[in-house]
Amino acid sequence: MKEKYIKKINHRLNLKLIIFGALVGGCTALFIELFEVLINYLSKIRVELITVFSGKYYLPLIAFAVLALFSIIIAWMLKDEPSVGGSGIADVKSYIEKPKKINHRKRFVYKYIASVLALASGLTVGRVGPSVHFGTMIAIEIGERYKINRENMVYLALSGIAAGIASIFHAPLAGIVFVLEVMTDDASENVLTVLLSSVASAYFFSSLFSYEASFPLRKLEYLPLTYYHLLLILIIISVVFAKIFSVLLVKTFTFMKRIPIKDEYLPMIPFFITGILYFVNENYVGLKLGFLLNLRESGVISIILIYFLVKLFLTLLTFGSKVPGGLFFPVIFLGAVAGILVFKSAELVFVIDSIYLTNFIALGIVAFLTAVYKTPLMATVLIIELTGGFMHLVPVLIVALFVQMGTNYLDIDPVDNLLLRYKDYFEKE
Repeated sequence: MKEKYIKKINHRLNLKLIIFGALVGGCTALFIELFEVLINYLSKIRVELITVFSGKYYLPLIAFAVLALFSIIIAWMLKDEPSVGGSGIADVKSYIEKPKKINHRKRFVYKYIASVLALASGLTVGRVGPSVHFGTMIAIEIGERYKINRENMVYLALSGIAAGIASIFHAPLAGIVFVLEVMTDDASENVLTVLLSSVASAYFFSSLFSYEASFPLRKLEYLPLTYYHLLLILIIISVVFAKIFSVLLVKTFTFMKRIPIKDEYLPMIPFFITGILYFVNENYVGLKLGFLLNLRESGVISIILIYFLVKLFLTLLTFGSKVPGGLFFPVIFLGAVAGILVFKSAELVFVIDSIYLTNFIALGIVAFLTAVYKTPLMATVLIIELTGGFMHLVPVLIVALFVQMGTNYLDIDPVDNLLLRYKDYFEKE
């Protein structure tokens, strides 16, 4: 009788947790929608002002004054709450492993405002890390408001993480797999809570709002076997990149520590460099692929390679400067650029139909996500959800599998584990 009563209580608790999971998903979708609106609106104003005042001698003064203001605001936030810096995923993972009382409301507000300012300014940071952070902070708020116990609070926080991924990419399954591959060591029956939160977030975002996924890909074509040898090149590039990237990231942290200025003022460096790029080449501001897709002139390979290296430098500099924003989206972007590079290189050697360019963009994303984050399943599911088809599953799985094997052979740690080891770098007072 007693066991039956306990089982009934547990059933009620699980049902309650599932309902709260859906609530977390809906709230996360709303806040990320506003996040997207603000970034797009401010970015549009930035582009329009540069166009209107183009050629005016005082344009650089206005641009650098605005960027200086934004960097000062972020500096003040970093001084008051150091954990605001970086992507926030390491911060979230730390909470999942060891739940503790945190000032989640302040972190949410600061991270939200600072991420909007950084992304709207065109800095090379992503929105996935902040979105995961927002979802987690919303989950903590709901859990504390309704007095959820510590164990169930972890599941609710995982729901917020999945909701953040689902809202950005409109890919609920990718949100769930991200939680299972990155945040937890094993699955649980409470994954249903995560599932409902992820699906609810993606549903609310796509049903109530008109925005497309942050990285939309059209349906891919069937890739003929005659092009499969190009996958080997992409696999090698991504594995080598992951090794170099992890080394450079650590060296960037070491270098930044040696700069004789206070930590909270480090974000001023990438803001200043981004301001210069406004007047050098607007294509280097933010994360843009469009102009690379239609390159036809001679020297196309060198143009793409230089662009890749510049964006890599800006990614390392921006993240190392503790600017609020994620690494996930820049890694996806660099993977897409690598895919374009392989395709354009192949075009110079033999005839290849341009309809397969999108295939190589998708495969580049899978390769780099798997190499840097070591999440082959999540990368595969994400591409399937973004493209809505399984015809390309074989090349995607081949790339994910062999990249994972390559990173394991070279003993490359996932970037999130590396960031967790350097968590104090972002949180030190």
